[in-house]
Amino acid sequence: MIFCQLNFYENTLNYVFKGISSLNQLIQRVTSVLLYTLPLKDSLPFGIYLFYKFSFLKGLLFLTYPVAIIEKSMPFGGLLLFLILYTGVVKNPNVPYFIRYNACQALLLDIALIIFNYILRILPLVEFGFIVFVFTLSIFLFSIFQCFNGVEPEIPFFSKSVRMQI
Repeated sequence: MIFCQLNFYENTLNYVFKGISSLNQLIQRVTSVLLYTLPLKDSLPFGIYLFYKFSFLKGLLFLTYPVAIIEKSMPFGGLLLFLILYTGVVKNPNVPYFIRYNACQALLLDIALIIFNYILRILPLVEFGFIVFVFTLSIFLFSIFQCFNGVEPEIPFFSKSVRMQI
């Protein structure tokens, strides 16, 4: 009985982590997923009204909490985080390509969200904010799935410019 349970757990873990041949690949995939919390954190103000209607969305706040701490702990924390990620990760040839690609794509998504934020401050369209939040959340979920499978997430309009940057 115990042997069957252990065999079941071993098969389940092999299915979950299939295609991962080393610990290095696992670290790269998890790091790539964590990079996408940066644009997710900047999209949270767009969906603030959805948090009141759907309480399960509040779990997203816990995912973005480390990024919020880094940004708020020092003056110009967001700018410093951007510069560190861009110069230390994206432009560093010693960092694996998979992490560099996902870091650059997350930064480009973040820049697009900052531009949308300024546009929505000028033109207060609340409904458009919902669309931006749902769009960013779907990109986040898609990127998590693709990164855990070891595939570069192909996001239209962004992936091509990411390849040109790297």
